[in-house]
Amino acid sequence: MAKLMMRQNRILRRVRWLALGLLAVFVLGQLSPYAALGAATPSSNRPGAEVVIPTIDLLAQLHQHPGGTVSLAEFYPTVNTFQFSNQELIDAIDLDRHAQDWEEVLTGQMQRLFGTQVCIAQDGRNCLLTAAAHDWLNTQLGRLDQGISEGMAAAVLDLWQPRSQPRLPWWQQLINFLLGRTVFGLARTLFDLQAFIANLFLMQGVTEVFQPTQVIRDTFTPTQILLSILNVFLTGSLDPFTMGVYRTIQGALTEGHALTPYQVEERENGKYWVYVYDSNYPLGRPTSPTDLHIEFDTTTDTWTYQPTANGPTFQGDTQSKNLDLTQLSWRQLPAETDTAPTVQGAFSCPFCGLDPEPETAPAPTIDITLIGEGQLSVMPYDLSLDPAVKAPVDLVPFKGGLNRDVPASYHLPAESLNQPLQVTLTGIPTVQPQPTTLHLTGPGYTASFAGLRLPADQSLSLYVVPTTTGPELTFVANRTTAIPQMSIHLSDDTRVYQFDSSTPETGFSRTERQVSKSSGFDLSGLTLPAGQRVALSAKGDRKRLYFADDNPADSRYTLSVTNRIVIKDHIQLGEQQPDWINYTLTYDEQMRVRNIQVEGQTQAFFDYDPAFIDPSDRPRQELLAIFEQRDFPVTIAYEPLTPNPADSGPLRLEPTTTAPINQRIFQGTLRKG
Repeated sequence: MAKLMMRQNRILRRVRWLALGLLAVFVLGQLSPYAALGAATPSSNRPGAEVVIPTIDLLAQLHQHPGGTVSLAEFYPTVNTFQFSNQELIDAIDLDRHAQDWEEVLTGQMQRLFGTQVCIAQDGRNCLLTAAAHDWLNTQLGRLDQGISEGMAAAVLDLWQPRSQPRLPWWQQLINFLLGRTVFGLARTLFDLQAFIANLFLMQGVTEVFQPTQVIRDTFTPTQILLSILNVFLTGSLDPFTMGVYRTIQGALTEGHALTPYQVEERENGKYWVYVYDSNYPLGRPTSPTDLHIEFDTTTDTWTYQPTANGPTFQGDTQSKNLDLTQLSWRQLPAETDTAPTVQGAFSCPFCGLDPEPETAPAPTIDITLIGEGQLSVMPYDLSLDPAVKAPVDLVPFKGGLNRDVPASYHLPAESLNQPLQVTLTGIPTVQPQPTTLHLTGPGYTASFAGLRLPADQSLSLYVVPTTTGPELTFVANRTTAIPQMSIHLSDDTRVYQFDSSTPETGFSRTERQVSKSSGFDLSGLTLPAGQRVALSAKGDRKRLYFADDNPADSRYTLSVTNRIVIKDHIQLGEQQPDWINYTLTYDEQMRVRNIQVEGQTQAFFDYDPAFIDPSDRPRQELLAIFEQRDFPVTIAYEPLTPNPADSGPLRLEPTTTAPINQRIFQGTLRKG
């Protein structure tokens, strides 16, 4: 009998493995719902920042419910939450190995969010991201290593589908049976699911999402936040919240975490428990705490959340302002966006160029973000320059969920344009120094300082001047050190013209040509003495990149240039009964030049627009040959460095009105695409 049972068990295991193998093939074809949801569930309403404070009588309504308990309609924690943790998902996401796949799928998401303006030539098909859009996307992906709880908390709500269809499709129920446990959302290693969660994660810093979230954080008391959640559950609303919790350290919000509330329970003496899904603790594991909840005390108007006895405690009161809510619909797109992205998009693009019709366009903004752990402060360098720099500043805390000391980002208004800003970065004693990146987003560009190291309790001073024509960056060495990689990435520059393209072979031909260009620049390679400054500046009105330092000795730099160009031809063949041909040429090149010499008291500049191939009225066969044979010598010109009035502060690189005092031609390595 024992042998028979062992044989039956072996057969059963083989049947299960065979079924799993066959099912794996089928499941790959069933992932389209996740890809579709990654584009965001359509919503007919675009919410504003206005939020409604619910009334206290909701507590009386809760008291009438059986057990004083009410839940999110048809939300079942054992079914509707992920069976992998926040950290496990981060470990499974391999950005280096699958970089092209990530860029491809999130390029589509960026078009849905911000419109086709993120593409060179504003073409929704075969989108080539502008240099600024590409850099912004890479920055958001870089933040994934700090935790992805915001995406996971939102994803369980986006995948929650009450009343519309069975909670789990039959093939997923079969997987659960074969594995002997519930695996909601399949596995963390499935790329489509990873991309779906990442889509929701990167939206936490979008204006239309963070601003109403901030309104709740700044104006609602803990009891009012409890009432807002309760109102959703009591009314059966299909537009619930995720909840952001933070710790307040030295007056700053840090260690942000996102949770998903799914039940409210009345306790004694004015206390209420809000049960939450926490992506750090998958349900059903022996190591995961059960019945995780936030305790609200309406008598003292306070809240507390401590998921484990030995873990950190999140808590607050009416003055701490460290608790917020983000509604599901705030992340969702209008229905028409899912099929035909518009030029402008449904959400405000932080890095796109200024709109030619400013009356209807949103005001430009400046975002300053630290990618990594540390303390970040931003303030006007000289308040006497213009009182407008005292305009309100939004702080956008980061919700990663791994108890990291990631500082809040600064979201500055249009009044801060053209004003020098001082950025101070300070290392944290409890954190092992790791390279960090300071990232700047402005109208039509992004910029960054990469590879910054922040030893404990030591500070770095940086300066940025976000102008309308391009950013100005200054790094100040606190010791003799190699400078960080300083980068500027621009949005596209497009022009359209027509020319006669007739030839004896084709007869009459007329071409309308659209040429779109986008550039990015990286500056590095310089060792700077303590107390000295180095600056990088893009002058969009002149199509020039400037760089210099105030070290009296000669300096040597490494300059990398990325050029992206799209040439679109609309060709008419014949006059009376014409035929039409559309032709697109996309070209991407990366060039690197070492040992660019700059003498003391001299600033160097690079005219980046002439460095592109001029398509002029050349036929496409000739253009292809030119691109194939492309060489890329770089001409660097030199001007006297304008004396700065102070030894500290930003190193301003001001163009002169006279001819360059010298120029040199450098040959670099070129990679074509």
